[in-house]
Amino acid sequence: MAKPTRGTMVLSLDLELCWGRFDKVPIAVLDAESVQERTHIKPFLALLDRYEIPATWAMVGHLMLDGCTRDRDGHAHGDVMPHAQYSWFAKDWYTYDPCTTVSLAPGWYAPDILEWIRGSRVCHEIGSHSFAHILYGDPECSPSVAEADLAAAIETAARKGITLRTFIFPRNKVGHLDILRKLGISAYRGEDTPPTRNGHWLFLKPVNFLKQVLGVPPQPVRPEEVLPGLWNVPSNHFFLPRTGVRRILPRTSQARKAKRGIDQAVGAGELYHMWFHPWNLNVDTNAMFAGLEDVFSYACRMREKGDLDILTMGEYAERLDRERNSLSFPPSPHYS
Repeated sequence: MAKPTRGTMVLSLDLELCWGRFDKVPIAVLDAESVQERTHIKPFLALLDRYEIPATWAMVGHLMLDGCTRDRDGHAHGDVMPHAQYSWFAKDWYTYDPCTTVSLAPGWYAPDILEWIRGSRVCHEIGSHSFAHILYGDPECSPSVAEADLAAAIETAARKGITLRTFIFPRNKVGHLDILRKLGISAYRGEDTPPTRNGHWLFLKPVNFLKQVLGVPPQPVRPEEVLPGLWNVPSNHFFLPRTGVRRILPRTSQARKAKRGIDQAVGAGELYHMWFHPWNLNVDTNAMFAGLEDVFSYACRMREKGDLDILTMGEYAERLDRERNSLSFPPSPHYS
């Protein structure tokens, strides 16, 4: 009899508050949205506890700080040098850093949220979303900038007793993988398969929207060891927020897509990897929570049947290492 297949589900979250979009969104708007985002995190953690779903929380390192200050010349984070410089952002990267404390700027610091996550009944993974949400994959991001940023994230986490092993690239722009491996990262989230390739976006965009309406499942994905000990754990489902034109999607479409994605992963013995930002819960919050609960309860039932493993990115990478090592180095014969 053929051995039944088991799929794997991974959930990863990009926790960034104001740091994620300060180059695109007015600061006052980000501050207000971050306050709203904070109100959803505890209920979301309770939802994960209810269904025993562990997640990888990739956190901007600056959020782990209790506070920070400017130097006598008015500069922020002279200890993280060189700073990122991009032609599309003319200011210093830390221009909007308030250099104060969480009580005065809760959109820029979140040590309390870190403790909420660590205090959950479910054991979540704390990963890195860089120190200051710089874009590693931008051609203008030099190796020295990337290394300084990641080193700052690792040091900040270490002061909280956390060893970072997982990385999620800001805006999913992958770059400087050699630096990740050099500094001890063992897994990162690769980019989603683009739905609009070959320049046919005018055709493919409405087709992709129709697929969202119908809940067409994402194809299962496979991890790849891109450097020795560094695994790409690619995503295949961004759980769409209900913003803009997406509000016309049926409320059940994303949950249906997710459950079918889980089924596909189980059937293929491969990976289903969902991700989103906690601020995506700000719009049509009840519908988002209802959809996620539908997915998590289904995943829980699949796990109870023995068809699905639900792992963090770090746990998945550890399992991949064990599987690779067992294939590369078969155990020696035992003689009685």
